[in-house]
Amino acid sequence: MNLEEALREAVEEFNRYHGSEGRARVLRVEGDRFVVEFRGSFCVTCGFYDYFEDFAYLLAGRGFRAGVVSVDELEDGAVVEYRLLREGEEWRFTPERVVLILE
Repeated sequence: MNLEEALREAVEEFNRYHGSEGRARVLRVEGDRFVVEFRGSFCVTCGFYDYFEDFAYLLAGRGFRAGVVSVDELEDGAVVEYRLLREGEEWRFTPERVVLILE
């Protein structure tokens, strides 16, 4: 299975499980990087960024480990850039900003 096939299957599985909250689609693949658009209402209390890591786990199940490089937040979702991980490399994305709502 090549990367494009793995991405297609991961998108299908992601949309099957998360389709009521958000949907994914691949915008482009360039070498060891790819960009996925996520659109929808998303369950913010579940952790908005968790959806992007969920996608990476679905892809890992198909033999391609990837980490989040950047997240461009949109009003109704995000555009997320991923990079394939090299052997032995671990990745944990930390968002640049944290918003706390105190009532």
